[in-house]
Amino acid sequence: MTKILIVDDHPVVLQGIHDVMSEYADIEVVGEAADGREAIKKIESLKPDFVIMDIVMPYLNGIEATRQIKKQYPDVKVVIFTLHSYQEFIHPLIEAGVSGFVLKENPISDLYLAIQVIQRGGAYFSEDVQQFLASYFGSTTDGKMEEDPFDLLSDREREVFQLLAEGRSVREAAELLFISSKTIEAYRYRIMEKLQINSMAEWIRVAIRRGILSL
Repeated sequence: MTKILIVDDHPVVLQGIHDVMSEYADIEVVGEAADGREAIKKIESLKPDFVIMDIVMPYLNGIEATRQIKKQYPDVKVVIFTLHSYQEFIHPLIEAGVSGFVLKENPISDLYLAIQVIQRGGAYFSEDVQQFLASYFGSTTDGKMEEDPFDLLSDREREVFQLLAEGRSVREAAELLFISSKTIEAYRYRIMEKLQINSMAEWIRVAIRRGILSL
């Protein structure tokens, strides 16, 4: 029996994925989560084989959640299921260790196909994403992805980045992360230095570009 955890901040989507995946005799939906932070907490107790996850979610988005999941639970496979434009997010997701990428414009049943392919040792990407990847890698001279300044951020800095991008105050971010406001301010300075941004307007643009916020 393959155990899956579903992560999406829209209850209707959660229910839809749950209903479809539950129809397969070899699939067990062991839990649901509304954001990346909740998902990471639940993995320890639920021990899923797969996490099916959206990208844009509050508190901790799908990209950063994937990075942390693969660090802490390397055997857990992550499949992204999203409406959002994959061109902007596929690089950091592959770097994070995602095993599959299914667009929500495709049938939900494609998630089951993705799980089957991944269980056989492969990776699954929707057809449009495959074409983009072929074009992307074909356009690079050495076959390597461009360096991403966001890779310089620690896990904690990424969490602070998202909370402040969501419009939370320094005090609110400190309370959510159980650290002091002074520490949040220090993180904010380091983030701006590493990403070479000088204003919250630039901060928001980076957040939107990375799928941390949606317009």
